[in-house]
Amino acid sequence: MHLSAFTINLVIFGACLMLTAIICGIRLKKRIPRQLQDKWLFLVLIMGFFFSGHLLFAFLLLRQFPFPNILIAISIVLGSSFSLLVIALTRGALKEFQEEALQLSIASDHIRRKDLKLSQETAVRLKTEQKLEKADAFFIKELFEMIGEVLANRDQYTFEHDMQVAAISLRIGEKLGLSKETLSSLELGCLAHDIGKTAIPDDVLLKPARFNLQDRNIMEYHPLIGAKLVARHIQDDMIIDIILNHHERLDGSGYPAGLKGDEIGLLPRIVAAADTYEALVSRRPYKKSISSEEALAVLRREAELGKLDKNVVDTLITIIADVPETLTPSVITAGFMKDVELFRNRAYFREPLSDFYNYRYLLFLDDAGVLGKDDLPYELILVSFPNFGALQQDTDYLVADQVFDEIGQMLADICHNSSQKRDFYDGSVMLFRKRNDYLIYQEGGNNTTPSSTVFDEISKSLTTYEQDWGLNFILIRQPFRSGMATSQALHDLLAKAKPTLQEKNLDNDSKSA
Repeated sequence: MHLSAFTINLVIFGACLMLTAIICGIRLKKRIPRQLQDKWLFLVLIMGFFFSGHLLFAFLLLRQFPFPNILIAISIVLGSSFSLLVIALTRGALKEFQEEALQLSIASDHIRRKDLKLSQETAVRLKTEQKLEKADAFFIKELFEMIGEVLANRDQYTFEHDMQVAAISLRIGEKLGLSKETLSSLELGCLAHDIGKTAIPDDVLLKPARFNLQDRNIMEYHPLIGAKLVARHIQDDMIIDIILNHHERLDGSGYPAGLKGDEIGLLPRIVAAADTYEALVSRRPYKKSISSEEALAVLRREAELGKLDKNVVDTLITIIADVPETLTPSVITAGFMKDVELFRNRAYFREPLSDFYNYRYLLFLDDAGVLGKDDLPYELILVSFPNFGALQQDTDYLVADQVFDEIGQMLADICHNSSQKRDFYDGSVMLFRKRNDYLIYQEGGNNTTPSSTVFDEISKSLTTYEQDWGLNFILIRQPFRSGMATSQALHDLLAKAKPTLQEKNLDNDSKSA
């Protein structure tokens, strides 16, 4: 069969198209996405298979194989053209894909930048929140330190009491496994649990004697006052709960609301036990302290009676035995506050409607440890008027009282003129009133026995009143060594004066008869 030139050219053209398609397909493989490259390579292999077929058909044509040559040639051209079309369409689709991929990459990059910016803003916000939390914690700490200073400047004893209660309560909370946040609230609540006492009048707060019913009713307001004060500035229910309910008892006998059992939270129960213990072991103006063992025995009884939480009390007993050093308070007031505190108490001990101090003020000064008698010898002088009652009956009660006050002023002048200045109390010579008697405290100088100047001047001045008013007087003087407690010295002085006073009273009775 004779091949026409057209057929031969057509076969050659188709083979060239197929070869072109295969070459383009191989080159295009690098631009195909990695996940599609294997499939694309398979397509190129199919094209190579068809190309091999074209070569076979061309060989057959040259061998004069008996079938329509033009059809074979046309099929070769069409197959090659189709392959080339596939390549062309793929290139176009690939271009669109790449453009979309580029846009997607740009969008992804934009999203990444946005995400980075958001992450940075989130980090800044978190850092700001942390700073605000630290600032808030610092503010709360500063606020409670200020509360402590206010309380210390108002009543040093109450401040030291709160510090000790905080130390005990904190160790109880640690032993019970409370969280760090709860322990922080427990400590702060303890430091402020008596802040309401700043509103209690001095006549109650500083009273050097046991409370009467009215005093106690006034004092029982302090949890309400404290809770209301702190709640306006602190949004911590645990702290408020401690301040408000630390005097509540499980059997309902506490105050201010008479809560019972589960109505009282754990933190107020802890503080109630610590507060009770510290009050028992501390010395107060109206009571002596008791030993730790005695105090713990009291707490056990309170727990058995259902007033205090037994588990808390048992834990307190453990921590008191293990860590007694936690009971040491720290003092934050300036040195002058001791003078201010002494002045408050001095004002309390002043006799109503007069400038004289009750003799209990001397005992208070001794208890405060400010008297010079710890280093110097001293003496007490008792000035007694055994027939003062007769003078009141013979003249007039008002006149007799005026005479008695005039004598007191004369004694005060003598003491003042003979006194040496002291830092934390009135002076080395002080006058006190004891009912219808006067008591004089006089310190010696340079470790010598106190001089007789004050005693002699008093004796001389009282002689005039005896002559003018018939007011008999007795002077009892007794020296004491340095360091001797004034309570014991006063007891010894009164014991010494008792026989003389009894004899004088009998003599006055016989004269009246």
